[in-house]
Parts: sequence; structure tokens; C-alpha cells
Amino acid sequence: MRIASWNTRGLGNMSRGRMAGSLVNRFQIQFLAIQETMVKVVDQPNLNEIWRHYAFDSLQMEANGRSGGLLSIWRLDFFSLIQGWTRKHWIASILRYIPNNQIVLIVNVYAPHNEQKKKALWAQLIRIANIWSGPLCFLGDFNSVCFPEERLREVIDTNSIDSFNRFITQANIFDQCLFNDDFTREGAMGKFSRIDRVFINSKWNMLWPDAILVTDQPDRSDHKPIIWAKKLLYWGPRPFRFNNSWLNKPGFIRFCESLWFGYSVFGWAAFRIGKKMRLLKGDLKIWGESHQDKDVTCLKEIENEIKRLKTCYKCRDLTHTELGDLAALKSFKKK
Repeated sequence: MRIASWNTRGLGNMSRGRMAGSLVNRFQIQFLAIQETMVKVVDQPNLNEIWRHYAFDSLQMEANGRSGGLLSIWRLDFFSLIQGWTRKHWIASILRYIPNNQIVLIVNVYAPHNEQKKKALWAQLIRIANIWSGPLCFLGDFNSVCFPEERLREVIDTNSIDSFNRFITQANIFDQCLFNDDFTREGAMGKFSRIDRVFINSKWNMLWPDAILVTDQPDRSDHKPIIWAKKLLYWGPRPFRFNNSWLNKPGFIRFCESLWFGYSVFGWAAFRIGKKMRLLKGDLKIWGESHQDKDVTCLKEIENEIKRLKTCYKCRDLTHTELGDLAALKSFKKK
């Protein structure tokens, strides 16, 4: 099983749908829980951007103006819906997982910031966990941490931490540890927190004991996607990328022309063009790997330096020079 959760901070336009679709495609996600859609209804064209080539089903909870909103969406070749409920802060889906015919309960959660409202939400989730006797998974943005160390440069509310831990204990669920990261949200002014989580019960863990939880890099959101999957992840075929900078390389156009006119393909016109395009793509992919582009190398160096500065930021305050370098590198990367 491969499931993911992401607070996308909006899902009201096609670009946001493509953003979620990229995550789904790269990790071969089967169930996706999205928080903060910030729209009343995620329309069908936007949903289609998430899973372009597969049949899917979904449940939604509308946002309150520009706040909140939940979407649970899954592939129909992996899940079939038995029953579902939507509430302001959660969507519960009882599903049949087709590969092993197991009935599971997956609850997509977006917790409020207000502590009293959080306590009311914890009580609801505890009731769900105590009533349900099968495999259970809570995932989403809980806006809470289990330990003070899970917030950096943020106000620590020990009462909130105690309340959250009591919820975990009374619901008899287990927190899934992050395999590759310490935090799931990177806010302004160097604020970090681990508020996006996956919780499972013992029956879920018995079915998939070798699964891990990882983060992916954020895209237009200050929250990182979190992916829960078996250790042997299928990352999908490496996609072909055409770099516009190749056009500036001396002799590149002539090289492409020699390849194009050198292909011997027979058939009707549209077939010949399609076949030649596929052959050209394969040859350019090999050429691109053997002629590592300087721009790509430069981008990797920038990403490494950003990562180094962020790591330093978690341990100490950056100097004014380092803060300026970090802002400049992020700006250059966006270009």
C-alpha cells in the first residue's frame, strides 16, 4: 500500500492539481489525503489532474471561506468505498483494499489551531478508534506536536502537547517515525515543526509491518508531503526532460537534424512522425546523460547549498550574510 498526506495550502486551480498529480505519479500513490483545499468544491478538471490515467473516487469537505477544506481521493483499481463520512475537520473512509481484500478505515484529518476545538476533535477521533475493530490509519495535519523538540523557533504549549499525547494513548494508535527528516513544515523566519503525521493501530501494522514514512520536497506550500509505503518503493520510470539550454550548444540543432533524417521508418505520415519522435527522445536522453549540462550541475550545487543552510538554521541562528545568501539562492532557483 502507498498512501500520502499533504497540506497543499490551496487546490483551487489547475496548477495545484498538477502539483498533486506530480506527487502521485512519482511515488505511485494509491490513496491521497489533502488538507486545506481552501475551496468549496474541488472541481472535476482539477481532480482529473491528480490521476490522469486512472479511474478514481473521492470524498470532500468544503472549506470555510478561504480556510480549511479536505479531500480524500483514491484509485479504484486499489480501493473500493464501502462507507464514508465527512465532518468539518475530518473525512473517514471505510475502504476495501483490493490487493489483499482487507477492509480498512482511513481518516484524513485537519486539526484547528484553537485548543478547545482540538480537544473536541481528539474526543471524536478517540471514539472512532475505539469503535472500529479493524485496521485503522489517521493521517493529515494535526497542528500539534508530541515533544517540544518537534517545534523550532515556535512557542511551545506544554498543555497542548499533553492533550495530544493523551489522545494518542486513549485512541491506542502509534506514531509513524519519519525516516528521512525531522520536520514536515518550514515556516517563515526559520520556524520548523512536525505537525503532519501518520498514526496506525496494531492491526494495520500487522498487515504492513515493513512500511516507512518519508517526506518529499514542498512545492508551493510550506508543508512537505508525507508518504507512507513499503520499503521497496517503485519510483516510476525516469521521465525525459528537454533542457532549453541545449539549444544554445554549438551543433545541437545539426545533431538533431542528422538523427531525424537518419531514422528509417515506414508507414502512414502520422505513424512515421510519432515513431521518429520516440526514437529522437531516446537518443536525446542518452545524449543528455553523456553531456551533463552546466546549468543542471549549477542547480544541484544551489540545492545542496540551500539544504546546508537550512540544516544550519535548525541548529543555530544564521548570520545576516547567510540569511541574504539563502534568500538569494531561493530566488535564483525559482528563476
